[in-house]
Formats: sequence, structure tokens, C-alpha cells
Amino acid sequence: MPNKSWEVGFHLRSPRNWLNDPNGLCQYRGTYRFFYQYDHDWPTVDQKAWGQFSSPDLVHWTYEGVPIEPSIDEDRHGVFSGCSYVERGAAPDGGDLMRVYYTGNVVAPVPGHSPKDFDYVYAGREGNTITATSEDGVHFGPKQVLLRNSDYPEECSCHVRDPKVWDQDGKRRMLLGARHKDTRGMCLLFESDNGIDWTFSHAINSEYAFGYVWECPNIVQLDGHEYLAISPQGLPRLRDRWFNRWTPGYFELEDGQKVIETEVIDERTFQQWDFGHDFYAPQTFVDDSGRSILVGWMGTFDEYYTSVPDGLEWWHCMTVPRVLTRRADGHILQNPIPELKELRGAGKPFDEGDEITMQGRLADIVLTDITGEGVLTFDASFQVFYGDGRLGIRYLDKDAAAGRKDRSIPLKELHDLRILVDGSAVEIYANEGAEVFASRWFCPERPNLKVSSSFEASGTAYPMENTMADMYEDAASKAPDLKMPGWNETIAR
Repeated sequence: MPNKSWEVGFHLRSPRNWLNDPNGLCQYRGTYRFFYQYDHDWPTVDQKAWGQFSSPDLVHWTYEGVPIEPSIDEDRHGVFSGCSYVERGAAPDGGDLMRVYYTGNVVAPVPGHSPKDFDYVYAGREGNTITATSEDGVHFGPKQVLLRNSDYPEECSCHVRDPKVWDQDGKRRMLLGARHKDTRGMCLLFESDNGIDWTFSHAINSEYAFGYVWECPNIVQLDGHEYLAISPQGLPRLRDRWFNRWTPGYFELEDGQKVIETEVIDERTFQQWDFGHDFYAPQTFVDDSGRSILVGWMGTFDEYYTSVPDGLEWWHCMTVPRVLTRRADGHILQNPIPELKELRGAGKPFDEGDEITMQGRLADIVLTDITGEGVLTFDASFQVFYGDGRLGIRYLDKDAAAGRKDRSIPLKELHDLRILVDGSAVEIYANEGAEVFASRWFCPERPNLKVSSSFEASGTAYPMENTMADMYEDAASKAPDLKMPGWNETIAR
């Protein structure tokens, strides 16, 4: 039986089997719609589809099944990552139309040749850019192939994927992540008047090679400033950053500079989104109230530690949605959406030297007015610490780490902490969201969470409502879902 202490209650996870990249995040006709990479045959088959959750408020969720699956030649080996774009007033009923853009993955060695003849980097793979539309956010019409490998620049390898689409300066824009033939990451920028016919504009490269491929590009616009966000692979491991070889982050552009006008970027300006073990492929979107919101995959394909404990029928989850704001110096602050506080129960105050027991294993723990060094210890198994000018996490129980190692970052001063503990998911926000860690923690099975503190600070621990249990139970009974209708059709380009 799986360990009940690992179950999450306010993080989104797959109802069964595999989850990775968040896709198609948007607010459509007033409802938040979160797609995600899903493999319902995991671990025997690696063929991705898009699962979906919907929500009126980002805290109460409904499972919507698997609306987008491989169904045409151009996506026969996987519906890979992409985005949603809301076309205002374009639906037949006069309302908004949802249009998704995604990468159709094809592993396609030439018939008559041995698979050994293809490395799937420079030959033997297709990354097709595909679109489809929906009037209800769940059921989609015919797929249309927009771009194929032959439409990408000659200098590209076969690795081109993960479209991000938005409007700017009178045109629709598309960013694609890519790998150059000389084994360095880059982005491709396309433009369109109608969202269907796309023209290549230019590539965005770093001044010096920075990882061997850039995935999941995003544009972030905050207070009139622009940022290019990417998920690079193959960064060198350093003591204080890039702990994972796959490390998402962003480049802050100079005042007045636009992503659509950028061709070369200074890789030295790269800032990590998150220093935890389990964070990759974040996607951003702007909701109807104008908030820029980020959601990341609490997982990784990084080879330096394992992530699959025995007995777990589902694997990986998303971070909670994070609101992005810009600090005066340009640094992006990330904080859990304010709506999450609606799930709090009555808070338990605690001080330096106290040990408290939470009812259940879902908690939102806040420390303010921190003075000096200290440690927060959870179940004598996991710690958040600040000392000797470093903020970090420590696994006292190595089995609970599942291969993860202790890690820390330099930090001159620590003023406040907010820690979300949700079963096996832990998110740590320091100094008003300036530094963030997302990591998994597979503690021994215990019904209640024990927390002790040595910080001199004002502390409050809030139990959190489990809003997911009924949904996950119902969804698991239905998974894998039947395919949605209409997927035998495609529109010729």
C-alpha cells in the first residue's frame, strides 16, 4: 500500500500514473484551465497526452479527463508541450474561442534503415507545431499542422518544440525552444497576422553557449519591463546554483527592450526561478484580473537522484500557482496565490523552542520578523535552516530523501519564511518570495505533522483544507479516460 503521508491535498497531481509539464494554462470564459503532460500507460510506455483540470478560483478543482491525445501522423508519438491562446469573440456563439498550440512529437527513422542510423537529435525526429480550437475548453475540433521541421531555420537540429503564443505590437507572436546544430540552446521567434500562417522572424541566442537546448520558453511582462524565461538543459553544476542540470530561469531585459526585438542575450543575467530539487518546465499566463501567474512541474528528469518510491500509483505534481511581481531592482518575486489562504484553518502561534503538532499533514507555516539564525524541523526528518549566511534544506532521514541531497544558497539576511507542506510536496518562500525552493519529501508514515522551531521570530502554523481527495478518488476510477470525439480528422496545411 502507498504511504498515506505522501498524499497531496492542495497541489494538483495526476489522478493516476505520470504527470510532467504544465500546458495551456489560461483563464477561459471565467474558468481557469490547466492542461498537463500525461502518460496513462506509464511506466511501460512513454507517449504523452494532455490531461486537464479546471477551477473557478484556483483552489477548488475538477478533473476534466484527457482532452488531447495523439491521433494524427504528425503527433503519433506524443502530444508534447504548448500553450493556450484565447481569441476574443471568435467562437460561433460570439464568445471567446480557445486555441491551443503544441508540439507533435514523431520519432521517425527512415524505413529500411536500422534505428542505430539515427540519433534523434540531427536525424530521425519531427517536432511539428499543431493547433486546434475549442468552444468549451474541453472538446476540441480538428487538428491543423502549422509548422514542420522544414519550416524551421537550417541551423536547427530536430529539437524544436513548446510554442508560446501572445499578441504584441499588432501581430501574434510565437516563441519556440530549440537546439542549434552546434549543440547550444536558443529560441525561435515567429510572427503571424491570423495565428495560422507563420513567418520566421529571427533566433534568440545567448552570447556564449548556455546549455545544449532551451525548452518551454515564456515571455513575462511586469510593470513595463520584459523578461525571457526558458528551461535550459545541460548547465554545469555549481556550488550555489544550477544544482540540477535542467534549471529553469529568466533573463531580465534592459529598460525598454522587448523580447521580440532581441537577438542576443547575456547569459550572465540568468536568474533561477527555484532552487529546489523538483522544479522544471514552468509556464506563465496572465489571468482576467491582469495577474501574471506561474505554475511549475514539481519534478525533473535530472539524472542525479531518483524520484520514484515504491508503491506510488501516481507520480509528480504541480507547484501551487504563484503570482509574479517585480521588485525595484528587477528581481521577480514569487508568492502563492492569495486564494490559497482560503484553505487555512485556525492558526497555531509558536515561538523559539516550541514544538507543535498539526492535525493532519497539510500546513501553511509563516515566520515573520526573523532575527538571526535558526532551524525548522519537521518530524525529525526534514529541515529548513538558515545559518552562516546560507538558506537551505536538509534531509535527516535519507530514505525520505529518495536520493536528494542537502542543498543551500547564500543569503545575507533572512526576514521571513513561508513554508507549504502538502504530504510529500514542500514549497519554501523566503524574503517575500525572493528565494524559492520546491522539493519532495517522502517522510515515514505518520498521521500528523510535528514542527519544531529554533528561530527567534513570530510564527504561525495553519492547517490546510484538503480540497483534492474526492476529486482524485473519482478521477482515478475513470482513468485512463476514453478519447474525446473528433480526433480522426486533421486539416491539411
